[in-house]
Amino acid sequence: MATAYGIHIGNSSGCLATFVNGDASVLANDAGDRVTPAVVALNGVEWEIGLPAKSGQASSKAIIKNNKRLMNCDFSEDDIAFVENSSSCRIQNDEELVYEFETSEAKLYSNPDNIATKIYAKLYTIASHAVQNEGDLKLVLAAPLNWSSLSRERLVKCAELAGFDVLQVISEPAAALLAYNVEESADDVNVLVYRLGGSSCAASVVKVSSGFMSVEKNIFRSDLGGQCLTKDLADYIAQEFKQKWKLDPHESRRAMSKLLNHADNCKHILSTLSSAHVFIESLLDGVDWSQNVTRARFENIISSKISAYIEPAKQVIDSFNGKIHKIILCGGSMKIPKLQSAVASLLPEAEVLSGINPDEVIAVGCARQAGMMLDLPDLSLADTNMEIEFLGKDIYMKYLDQTVKLFKEGSPPYAQNICSIESVNDVKDMSFTLHEDPNGEQFATETFNIENLTKPFKLKATLQSSNILMQVE
Repeated sequence: MATAYGIHIGNSSGCLATFVNGDASVLANDAGDRVTPAVVALNGVEWEIGLPAKSGQASSKAIIKNNKRLMNCDFSEDDIAFVENSSSCRIQNDEELVYEFETSEAKLYSNPDNIATKIYAKLYTIASHAVQNEGDLKLVLAAPLNWSSLSRERLVKCAELAGFDVLQVISEPAAALLAYNVEESADDVNVLVYRLGGSSCAASVVKVSSGFMSVEKNIFRSDLGGQCLTKDLADYIAQEFKQKWKLDPHESRRAMSKLLNHADNCKHILSTLSSAHVFIESLLDGVDWSQNVTRARFENIISSKISAYIEPAKQVIDSFNGKIHKIILCGGSMKIPKLQSAVASLLPEAEVLSGINPDEVIAVGCARQAGMMLDLPDLSLADTNMEIEFLGKDIYMKYLDQTVKLFKEGSPPYAQNICSIESVNDVKDMSFTLHEDPNGEQFATETFNIENLTKPFKLKATLQSSNILMQVE
């Protein structure tokens, strides 16, 4: 018997959820944590995935973090630099992207796809241990809205190599809505979905009407994430240490690596508790460090950054022409109460949906989708479309000297646009070209004989899973 699972892997962590008996729940890993660090390390000659890779003696390991950035086929040189600076392995980008892991005992080479497969394999082990009956592990994945189909296919291949049977890839905003069953709303609603992860954020306004979802506005930022807040907290602890011992942890990469790990743990504890204790053994020159950090102190440290962190949400709200009824917060950094209240204050009349941990929301939505798909007896899983359900870019149409935005970013499959086309009377054939950029190259063209059509005639465009169907009448 097949079991339904949902997975969301971000730059910093991954979460696994299952759908059983009509309800979605998150599965804990072997350490008892509900999220698993998306970190892989070569320790000696052994691979470590998750918490073991993140913890322990960093100087003896070759570590890769933020691998998801380089799973996007449209990555930039800035993305490579970001991943390399946050990791302790070298990255070669000649004919293809290669990670070079070197320890005192071995030198091994890998790539983003292999690293992603190792992370999925870790989650597959957790999922298979939770299955009571033998059967396929059916999976729905979430990907960023702006990822191409090629990037999503890479995710699918990695998950399938790990052992999962992938049913579908859905967008992160769609998964967030599914987690709270917003698609079942009787009334039309507009929802702000704000995801703030470790190193990126995305703000989307999604319109829900009769179970149909469409992204009206979307902003993605790769320069804004919770790692900046972790660094601020680490800098504060380093300053406290320096004042007492006249030793500066900033002068030691090993000391700052330790500090950043402990600051990250402290940040997560302060999301639920009013204080956290930090103890770092042999932080610098054999000196241990012990300190209590209160939530009030942490909020004071990050207070100057709050306005910058809610700016994407503010921008997408200001650009949307309509009332927003609900807010969904997701991503590990949105567990911080100060950030939650700051986003909520932008829309005082909107309902903030809670009850699911922000870093678990997207995985829960994926699990619900997987469960729904397994409950459809007439659905052929072999034919299931693995395309993301929202269009990732605007599509423009050109004809004669006219340019029309045919479909906007966020349009769902089978959306239609009917255009009234004026033409010169003596024109027999008319060509229409499609573009992702109104000033860029065409990616498709269609020519129609319009000699016998009543002028002006209508052109109907239908957005399908892998193409755009155009008809004239």
